[in-house]
Formats: sequence, structure tokens, C-alpha cells
Amino acid sequence: MQHQTTKSVYAFVWSYHQEHGFSPTLQEIGEACGIVRSGVSRHLDKLARWGWLTREDGKARGMKPIKPMHEIDPQLRLPGF
Repeated sequence: MQHQTTKSVYAFVWSYHQEHGFSPTLQEIGEACGIVRSGVSRHLDKLARWGWLTREDGKARGMKPIKPMHEIDPQLRLPGF
């Protein structure tokens, strides 16, 4: 279940970045995915460890998705955390 939420967070970040040219805030991600801000941060940390995005500490929009959505197989067995 948590992996699905992590994929949902990534999908939102990817789509938002594609549409706006910059990443969403933690609050925007939380509202879109129905999770609290601390949960968003944990999912983003996980995604950074997996190499799916980069993060800049201390910046509200300091993340950049790097793994294209079309490369993420819906049946993919995701890395552990």
C-alpha cells in the first residue's frame, strides 16, 4: 500500500513539473495525495533514495523528477525502504 502512495506522490510531482516547469510544494503534494506533510517528506526521501528525483534541502520547490513516468511499469516491484 505504501508503495502505491509513493508512486502516486511521484506521479503528481512529475505531472505538476511537466505542466508548470517547476515542482509543487510539500503542501500541494499532500493535498493532492491525501497525506500529511511529514508523510510527503518521507515519500520524497524514499524517491530520492531510489534515484527517481533529486532534492535540495531547505527549498519549498527544491525537487526535480528525473525518472520519466513512461519508464515506471505499473507492475514494477519497487525497491525496499
